[in-house]
This record gives sequence, structure tokens and C-alpha cells, in this order.
Amino acid sequence: MSRNGGSIILEFSLDFSLDRKPLFYQIYDYFKQGILNEQLPYGTFFPSIRSCAQSLKVSKNTVESAYQLLVSEGYISNIPKKGYKIVHLVKKSGSNSSPIWGGDYTDEVRIDFRYGNIELSSFPLNQWNKARNQIIGHYQRNYEVEGDSQGEYALRKELSRLLFEARGVISASEQIIIGATPQQLVSLLCQLMDTRDYVIGVEDPGYDGARNTFINLGFRVHAIPLMTDGISIDELEKSPANVIYVSPSQQFLNKLTMPQDKRQQLVQWVNSRKYVFEDDYEWEYKYENGFVASIQSLAPEKVIYIGRISKTLLPVTNISYAVLPYEVLSLFHSRVTEYDQPVSRLDQLTFAQYVSNGYWYKHLQKVRKQYEEKSKAFFEAISQNSQYFVEVEAKDTGLHAFVTVKSSKSESELIKLGKMNGVQVYGTSRYRFHMTGKYPTVLLGYGSLSCKEIHLGIKLLTEAWFEPV
Repeated sequence: MSRNGGSIILEFSLDFSLDRKPLFYQIYDYFKQGILNEQLPYGTFFPSIRSCAQSLKVSKNTVESAYQLLVSEGYISNIPKKGYKIVHLVKKSGSNSSPIWGGDYTDEVRIDFRYGNIELSSFPLNQWNKARNQIIGHYQRNYEVEGDSQGEYALRKELSRLLFEARGVISASEQIIIGATPQQLVSLLCQLMDTRDYVIGVEDPGYDGARNTFINLGFRVHAIPLMTDGISIDELEKSPANVIYVSPSQQFLNKLTMPQDKRQQLVQWVNSRKYVFEDDYEWEYKYENGFVASIQSLAPEKVIYIGRISKTLLPVTNISYAVLPYEVLSLFHSRVTEYDQPVSRLDQLTFAQYVSNGYWYKHLQKVRKQYEEKSKAFFEAISQNSQYFVEVEAKDTGLHAFVTVKSSKSESELIKLGKMNGVQVYGTSRYRFHMTGKYPTVLLGYGSLSCKEIHLGIKLLTEAWFEPV
């Protein structure tokens, strides 16, 4: 790898054999190492996607996927009308300064337990590109630029079928709204509710993205404490809330599934109130227990169902959805006459084709097994150091866990000490209305880590947080 003036000259070849890493990942890793080794310094512009694709003899989609991954990790930034520029500063040896990573100052990190990361190398990019090319081939002569503001019909149709089969959700394609993220959809739905008439209850602890959206838009928000089986119905009854936002597939922090009897109680509660927001995040990653049908299946006219599929895709692709009761759908059409669809038509249609071809189901079965192995490795590592940890939640679901640490140190001190030992963990205080508990709790995501890295990460954290026994 070298530079000629301000441009990069590519000096590597891709390995096209089937047993190697995906092509986009090879390109990503090549540039990443060049940046970290300072062969490509801060401020250098990458070759255009077209010229890079021509040099490496791959499709532009492959190069674009690699570039977008580098963008998402803070190595490069897309400068309008100029191209992709390196924005990552590498920490100098012996210097007290820290590297800049996407604008944040940080120490060197060996193991990053970031929630939301997934294992990129296992994603079947060839199948994704095949579905994408099918769409491009079909529409290249007859392509409607505008599309459907509510979301592409092909995608909404596939989601309606998928959600009924997997979650018991009762819906027609016309009831589904496509969005980029759950938080963006919550913001959209807030436009349909009058702040004088709607009082929002939220789980405490719970999803801060939804809670903060309600607060920022002027709604009265009441924290409803979480019990071991879900929100406290007694506290909900006492509160003035007539809308409740819940995550029943994974109750936040305790990560348990809300049982059927609690779901029935919630339906009885909402029958004389407004709505339940059901955030069904990560229902795809359930390893041991059987699924409990969605709350929406029990009261389809009283539940606004929200989910996302991004966790099973590349992180550069954001697709979420909301299933609206017909009463809410009518408000959407009357009050939001111009909804600028935030998800590209090509991504929507590609995913619809990806599901229709049967690729999504196969990929999901594969990654469930992979992540189940990672989950087992995580709890094996924790059990080896169990004398240091009070509680760990998330035994059979999701790609992350909440770890309560037997320490007099604060949450921020634990994060700092972990980072000093090369491990990044994340705090949980942002998810709470009211701080409770004797010990601090940290969030550890292990979706992108290998089993070996998980064991090493827990070992390094234990060394950083506790004196040798």
C-alpha cells in the first residue's frame, strides 16, 4: 500500500477462494490495517468506489460495503462531493495523547464489548448481492424513483407473513410502516398523539431512546418499576399513564421474557386505556425457551408493535417496522400526509427478495447457533470468576448481558479501569429513572467477539477490577 501525492495506490490482491473471508471484509481489513499502521495517515482520501472496484476486479457493491463498515467504525468519513477521507488519528508511541475515533477520545482497546455489534464475516454477502442484483435487473427499465412513503409493498407483505409465523402478529401489509430505527418510528408515532391526552408509562430501567423521545416531545412520562416477571401492574394501575412502552421479549436488564399471565394483565389494563407500545427487540435470538406469542396477538387493536431486523443484517443497513392498529393507521394518513421514507427503496426491496428466496431463514438458523455458542462461552468465563460477580442477566437470549459487579467502585470507575486494561464495557445508569441497587451494573455485548476473545475479555476485566485472591 502506498500513496502517490494525496491518492492511495492499491497493492494487494483479493483471495477469491470459497473458504476465505468475504471479499468486502478483506477490503475493509486491508484499509483498516493501513490506517492503524499509519501507512494511510489522517486526512488521506480513499480511491472512489468505482476506481477501487475496477482495480480489485469486484463489484461496486462489495467496495461500498467495505467503505460503509469503515465509516460505521469511525475510520473514514464520507465528505460530500469529495469522497471518503480518513478521520482516525492513531495514538503515537510514548505520547500522552489519545487517538481520535469518530470524534471521541479513547485509550487503546483490545476487546470491545459493544452492544449491537455482530459478527460480520459470517454474513452471506454473496446471497445478499444476488438478491440485490435480482432487484436491480428487474427494475432497471421500469424504476419508480418515489416509491411508497409507507414502505415498499413487497417488504411489508413479507413482514406481515414473517411476523405472523414467528410472533403471532396479526396484520395486513397496509398496517405496516417502515422506518430506519425504533427511535425514529417512536418519534413519528408521537406526531399522532396529543401531549394533553396521552400520558406515557415506561419501564424503569428501560430503553432510553424511546423514553427520551417522549420527554423531548413534551409528553408526561412516568417510570414504572420492573419486577422479575415484567412491569409492576400495581404501580401501573396507580399511575396516570394511559400508554405503556414495554419490551416483553427481553425485559430490560433482567432480560427475562414476560410470561403469558402478565401479558394478559397488560391487555386487561389497556382495554380501558389508550395503547401498549410493544418493542419486540431481538426476538430472533432466543436460545433455550420456546417463544411466547406477542402481546399484539392478544389485542391487535390496542397494541402498536415495533421491531427491527438490522441485527440479522449488516450494521450499515437499518430497517425497522411498526404495525399499527387501524385507528392509529387512520391518524397516520390524516396527520402525516407527507412521510419521507428514510430507508432506501433498494435496501427494502433487496431484503424482501432476500426473505422471499429463503436466505434470511437459513442465515438466522446459522447465526443462532453461532451466538448460542458465544453465549455459553460468556457464561463459562463468568462462572470461572463467579466470586467477583453478584448477578448476570441474559442467560438464554440476545447478544449481550448485564453484569452486576461485587465492588465498591462506581460504574464510571469500572469502565475506566477496564479500558486501562484494554477492555471496553458500557454503563447502564442511562437506562434508569431511579438509581437502585448496592452494586454497579455494566453492559457487555459479545456479538462480534470470538469465544476466545470473550474469555480473554472477562479475564482482563477481572484483573482490572479486583485484587488477586
